[in-house]
Parts: sequence; structure tokens; C-alpha cells
Amino acid sequence: MPGRYHVWVSGCQMNDSDARLLSDALEGAGLSPAGRFEDADLAILYTCSVRQSAEDRVRGQLGHLKALKARRPGMVVCVTGCMAGADQDELRRRYPFVDLFVPPTDLDSLPELLLSTVDGAGGCTSQPMAYGGAVPVSAGVTVIRGCNKFCSYCIVPYRRGPQRSRTESEILAEAQGLISRGAREIVLLGQTVDAWGKDLDPPSSLSRLLRSVADLPGLIRLRFLTSHPNDFTPDIVETMAELPQVCEELNIPIQAGDDEVLRRMARRYTVAEYLDLIDTIRKGIPGIALSTDVIVGFPGESREQFENTLSLLSRVEFDVVHVAAYSPRPGTAAARKMMDDVPAEEKKRRLHAIEEIQTEIAARKNARLVGSRVEVLVEDRKKGKWSGRTRTNKLVFFESDLELRGRLVEVAITSSGPWSLQGTLTGLPGSR
Repeated sequence: MPGRYHVWVSGCQMNDSDARLLSDALEGAGLSPAGRFEDADLAILYTCSVRQSAEDRVRGQLGHLKALKARRPGMVVCVTGCMAGADQDELRRRYPFVDLFVPPTDLDSLPELLLSTVDGAGGCTSQPMAYGGAVPVSAGVTVIRGCNKFCSYCIVPYRRGPQRSRTESEILAEAQGLISRGAREIVLLGQTVDAWGKDLDPPSSLSRLLRSVADLPGLIRLRFLTSHPNDFTPDIVETMAELPQVCEELNIPIQAGDDEVLRRMARRYTVAEYLDLIDTIRKGIPGIALSTDVIVGFPGESREQFENTLSLLSRVEFDVVHVAAYSPRPGTAAARKMMDDVPAEEKKRRLHAIEEIQTEIAARKNARLVGSRVEVLVEDRKKGKWSGRTRTNKLVFFESDLELRGRLVEVAITSSGPWSLQGTLTGLPGSR
């Protein structure tokens, strides 16, 4: 009988993108998806180790799989993603029931490794077949893997390896395949997506890639993340402003609003340089929605330095702020050289302070949209309501009995909250 697989994904959108590529390969070889590990011959975990909480979730899943494999020894268990980039001997000692640990640097060989392992276990005996499964309306495409920044708190360069850009032809082929299967929005993904192409021969640029992807037939919208302030160049602003497919939305992490903390983080820019970049972006793309990432409680962060971060958030007024409390990642410069000296309760207080100020900012900005009409790309339907996003990435809910998945619609905004908008369907501009 054909084998069945189940994929569990934790962490970033790049893991989602990689997991979808793997699912395509497995189904192309005749395996079928299972809704849970209990029904699968092949169990794959895409793991994250950016924060301790992410690793804890992975360990919980591994505990479940250990008990399951004791009852079903023929199941093949594979761990990939950032956690699999750690010391392989240590991983095998701690999790002897796992059959494969495949680091992110070996992702290209993962489908072949899995298929050969499942074949050897007798789980898959089918012939190859074409895959034609549905994809999300908004689908991610990883364009660059790894990172060369070595921020002092970050484990990614150690687990995912150095920066490696995929070729433009690979990216275009994957994006066009997604569009042919129902995607209407493509999100280009990378740990530092603006660095794409610099390591290719000959070198290229994100601006060129945006123009190439924007030309794909059937594409309605185009986004990209995550940006690094040191790689974000003026030509990207010009390209975003020029291409109608590129949405007016950008994620560009600040991490801290104090120069000394940024120096210890090895971010290699100052607050003033970051603010100059924000001014340049807003002048080039009026009305752009900005999101950012912040770490609180970094080693040595004083209350005054944290207040500087609060002041920056009040000044810039981001649409979204992703905030996390610092947790040491073994092997990073911060874990090796700096004492984790901000108490847990103080980290929690600072995190809540940012959440409080951002909730007020987001609620105020969203309230300005009440009474306006916005263009929404419809993504999903839950509990009788359709949901989708504006070009500035605002989540909108509305009711309709029509089949609207993948369609562009016009919605009149009737009410708002900090994290979403409610509205009434007023028009169908078309699915393009």
C-alpha cells in the first residue's frame, strides 16, 4: 500500500515554505497526507530554536512520537529545521528513536533521504505520480537560506548555515507553479531577504527579483520578508513604489531602541540610521504599513535603555510589533559572553509594556479606516465569515454566501479593533 506522511511545522514562514515543497515531493512519489501522526508511516517535524518556547514545543511533540513509535516501531521519524542543525551526536543520544536528523543546510536532499528510508521500511511501494494539490491563496517562496549577520542573540547562522541565494529561475518556476495551483499572492522569504542575489554569479538584487516575479501571469499581489536595515537599499523603495503588484507593507526589525543595546546585539546600525531609513521608506511609499521585531530583557538592558525602546515605538507608530523576551541560545555570542541578568519578572513587565503601548497605537490606526472602502484578497472562510487582507496586511472579516476564495473584493469597514477589521462586502473588482 502507498505510505502516508504527516508534517508538523513550528516557527517561521520559511519552515512552512520548505514543508510545502517536501509535501509536493512526497505526494509526487505516491505518498498521501495523514491528518495526524497516529495514521502516518512517516512523521516529519520542521523545528524552530529561535526561542526557548519554540524548542519546548518541539520537545513536547518528540515525547509524543517516542511513545507512538514504541507502539509502532515501523514508523519513520524525521527531524529537520533549526533544531536539527545542532550537534548530531548529542541529538541521537537524546532522541535515539528518531531515524533521521536533517539540518537545514541539507534540505535539498531531504525528499530523497525520506523516500529511500520509507522504501527500506516497507512503507511505500507505489509508483511516482504527478502532484496537483491545493495551495494557500497567499503562498511563501523561500528565496535565500541561511544568514551571514551573526547577531549576538541569534542561533540561525549556526543552525541554517551561511547565506545561500536560490537562483532566479528556481524561484520563478516555484512561484509560477503555486500560481497555477491557486495562489494569488506570493511572499518571498528569507532570514535577510534583501540580501538575495549578492552571493550569486553574476550577482543580482532583490529589486530585479521583484520585477521578475511581478511579471508572472496570474499574480495579484507580491510581498517579501524579513528585511534587515543594513541590506535595505533605496532601489528597493523605488521598485516597491513602481510595481503595482508589490504591496505597501514591510517588516523591518529594530530589535531595540537604544544604541548601546544594538551594539551588544551586533546589529551594526544606530537608532538614528534606522529612523532615517524609516523616513526614506515613508517618503517613497506614502501610507505604507510597517511592522517590526523587538527583544526585551537583552543582557545588560537597563530600565532607561528599555524606555528608549518605548520612545522609539511611540515615535514611529508601527502597525504591528512582534515582541519577545530574550532567552539565551546556546552557542551564540550573547550566551557565551554575556550574563542573562534581567530577571524574568522584569522581562515580563517590559514585554507587557510594549504590548500595551502597541495595542493603543494599532487600535488608533485601525480606527481611522472605519467608514472607508478597502481592497481585500480573500483567503479563507471560518464560522460563516470570510477573511482576507488589505494591501497593507490588515486582517478583514466580512459575511457573504458567495464563493470568494482567491478573489479581490471591496469591503466597507464598519468597525475595528487593534488586530482586525470588520466590514460589509460592497463590490467584486474581479479575480484578475
